[in-house]
Amino acid sequence: MENSFNNLGISSNLVQSLTDISLTSSHTAPVSPVNAFNSNPFSQNDFGLSQSAFMGLGSSHDIPNSTDVSFSTALIGNILGSVNLQDDLKRPNSKKNTCSCDDQIVAEYFCHECNDHLCQKCVSAHHRVRLTKDHKIFKSSDFLDTDSVTSLPYLLSPPSETASNYCSTHANEVLHLFCDTCSAAVCSQCTFHDHSGHSLQYLNQVVEGSKTVTMSLLTDAKNSLQGLENSIGDIKRMRESIFNRSKVVESEIHSVMQKHRAALDQRERDLVRRVEQIRLFKSRTLGAQMESLRLSARKLKIIIEDVNRTLSSGNNIEILKAKEKMQAGVNACQSNIILAEDECLIFSPPESSHFLALNNIGNVRSSICAQQSVLIKDGNSSNNSLSGSLVSFTILARDHTGEAKVAGGDLLEVKIEKPDNNVFMLDAMDNGDGRYIFQLQVTQDGDYVISVKYRGIHVCKSPYILNVKPCVNYAARAATCMPIFTFGKEGDKPGELCRPWGICSDAQGNFIVADRSNNRIQIFKPDGNFHLMFGTSGTRPGQFDRPAGVAVDKKERIIVADKDNHRIQIFTFDGSFISTFGERGSKNGQFNYPWDVAANSAGVIAVTDTRNHRIQVFTSDGSFISKYGFEGAMWKHFDSPRGITFTNENQLVVTDFNNHRLVTIQPDMQSARFLGSEGSQTLQFLRPQGVAVDEEGNIVVADSRNHRLQVFTSSGQLLAVFGGIVHSEHAMQMDRPSGITVTPDGRIAVVDFGNNRIMVY
Repeated sequence: MENSFNNLGISSNLVQSLTDISLTSSHTAPVSPVNAFNSNPFSQNDFGLSQSAFMGLGSSHDIPNSTDVSFSTALIGNILGSVNLQDDLKRPNSKKNTCSCDDQIVAEYFCHECNDHLCQKCVSAHHRVRLTKDHKIFKSSDFLDTDSVTSLPYLLSPPSETASNYCSTHANEVLHLFCDTCSAAVCSQCTFHDHSGHSLQYLNQVVEGSKTVTMSLLTDAKNSLQGLENSIGDIKRMRESIFNRSKVVESEIHSVMQKHRAALDQRERDLVRRVEQIRLFKSRTLGAQMESLRLSARKLKIIIEDVNRTLSSGNNIEILKAKEKMQAGVNACQSNIILAEDECLIFSPPESSHFLALNNIGNVRSSICAQQSVLIKDGNSSNNSLSGSLVSFTILARDHTGEAKVAGGDLLEVKIEKPDNNVFMLDAMDNGDGRYIFQLQVTQDGDYVISVKYRGIHVCKSPYILNVKPCVNYAARAATCMPIFTFGKEGDKPGELCRPWGICSDAQGNFIVADRSNNRIQIFKPDGNFHLMFGTSGTRPGQFDRPAGVAVDKKERIIVADKDNHRIQIFTFDGSFISTFGERGSKNGQFNYPWDVAANSAGVIAVTDTRNHRIQVFTSDGSFISKYGFEGAMWKHFDSPRGITFTNENQLVVTDFNNHRLVTIQPDMQSARFLGSEGSQTLQFLRPQGVAVDEEGNIVVADSRNHRLQVFTSSGQLLAVFGGIVHSEHAMQMDRPSGITVTPDGRIAVVDFGNNRIMVY
């Protein structure tokens, strides 16, 4: 054995110490080497041997420098077991192990779990039986490599009989280390291979640490569970309280309504009694009159009989008196011929306000219902805004039935998350009528997340994502005197143009161009490459006669002003015909050379009815809504409108072509304001044609005969001029710019009419 220790590089002093321990152990009950060392509190320093020597590791391995006795003793136990096993294997007279089966065959295999030697037949049987098929079986020859003792496996006794405590890579190796680098339990052999140079700890220390953290988390979980159970209890009690409260309120409603029903019943009885009183009085009066008339009738009857007798048998004197008697009887009857009463008996129902009051008698109020309330961005419906702007929001509070709240007093939580992930709270101003208002100053580019909650629940449309973009610097763009790119040239092939006029862009930035003299519509990709075209010359659906204006609505439908056919046609984005409306004329819904067309977010379609000198507005299916213009001799005040577009506030901006100005028409189509005059200076135009509005509300005008574009704020302040007279040899000139559009990413695309091309700035 001493030679074996020397082969391992262990000093003879350590061998003697190990031998003493082994001899000491032999006088007691048999124990494993590990248990023997656990009973002797030696440390590695007691033997003058470093931990690296025990493990066979170099200094580069990051093994914690610990004086843990169990680790040292376990290693010594491994060494003793390995040396004893090697000595047993090296003895020339060592007895061959035989299988425990009845055949008494020499065992060539060893089952670790059964601690038994097996022959080939028993190995096969092991693999067939469910209880033993997963046992680890080794060939006995694997333990007979005497050239290198380090190839022998460590024989650490596992802390438990569970197979999961053994290394799945190295047979018979216990997982007693933990690799911090890989977050995995490893054995000693693993430190030579896959985990060489990694940060290692003792597994039991990691387990203890993990146990401590887990216990803390377990405590937190128990506290959280208790909190959840308390909250569940609170919810149950609240539901019960709401149920009880609802019964109380229902009882109050029944009581009040019963009182009102009783009052109505009493009023009904009073009115009916009054009717009866009137009836009885009138009846008595008429009865008395009837008795009087009956008496008169009897008297008159007697007079008639007397007069008849007198006339038949009386003398002259009696006949003369009969006349007077008859006259008196007739006069008496005529004085009583008018009825003493009439049938006037009328019920006057209460005014409609009484019915309204009854219909609205009482009220049931509750707090805000978050799911029914809604967050709205004031102004336009777009969720985009510009850096530096002040954005206003309104919260429309509603109750659980969806009815608008008419009073305030509710506490709403407004949380703002900026693009840099910083979060802050805002106070919403209580308007006192169920509306809550707050404003947000946006200073960063990117997405702002606006969350509005009531009692921890989001209101409708919350969280709201507000996309903030940098302000467009049109002046810097114009200063370059050059477009970003151009596309198109004169011709009739795909991608070529002939006297084009209108242009628009969809949400993806595609360009739709009215190729007027080619009687077709062409679609180009955002980079200007040709995509598709549709339409031919003619009057049938899907055919055109010099189409001018073009627009795309929120449904991605393409709307075309088929100018010389005096109609509007609607297509899918791929050019399939959908519908048409309009014909030549001056009545509502008729056109006289419709030039341009626009559509807003609500699907409303506006058309410049040029020769009728008016604007007409339609629903998305072409039904007439309203119009703007001057009748009779006043038409000169709105002379041949050309370009048209909607603002973010649903105003209409129109180029008043022959009056050389812009007209902004209010949504009610009753009033307008005018901007500009004839000329070539700032705020002057010569035959303005196309017009567009960007997301900031700025107005871009194709100042046709000045061969330029002018950009204004909505209040009329000049921002930039593209084209015109430019004193630069690198400038690219425009020739009568016509249609114009602003893409979603803020680029300006204009039809360079005289050059049969599109210029993009």
